[in-house]
Amino acid sequence: MLKKVMAIVRNQTVKNNKPEVEKKPKVDKSQLNQAEIEFVLSTLRECNFKGSQVVELYNTVLKLQQQHKNIEEK
Repeated sequence: MLKKVMAIVRNQTVKNNKPEVEKKPKVDKSQLNQAEIEFVLSTLRECNFKGSQVVELYNTVLKLQQQHKNIEEK
């Protein structure tokens, strides 16, 4: 009987002592800022890609570079 009571108390204590989940900040901007674009471009430069990914990667990098250029001009 004592073991059952202790198990119930232990389970309730564990449930009550759960750590709070950190709230992630909401990202409300749909465009990347200059620092974010530079980070992505530099990370892509260091990665290895399969041949089947080259065309999509090329188009994506072109778009990022154009956004980066537009931000610098402002």
